[in-house]
Amino acid sequence: MNFNARATSFTEVKGKGFLLVSTDIASRGFDLPQTSHIYNFDLPKTATDYLHRAGRTGREPFSKSECSVTTLITEEEHFVLQRFQNELKFHSQQLPLESMFTFNL
Repeated sequence: MNFNARATSFTEVKGKGFLLVSTDIASRGFDLPQTSHIYNFDLPKTATDYLHRAGRTGREPFSKSECSVTTLITEEEHFVLQRFQNELKFHSQQLPLESMFTFNL
């Protein structure tokens, strides 16, 4: 899909409540200011790709909302995320997987 076709498809859902499940194709060139959460189910290959994925949330001046990025990683991938943190100058918080799935029955 070329850029104009992708932009058109995103325009159709902008401003509506929705869940977008996407590949890296959505991570470059689109501003989705209403996006409040990004979930990475795999670690991007480069720090730049991580930045573009995370950058879809709350980009000023489009949004002043607090946003979050959650990346699910294995123990072996932990050093890669640390490298991204050092390169991009951000801090992440490690949460046990169990804390993400609390159910009140």
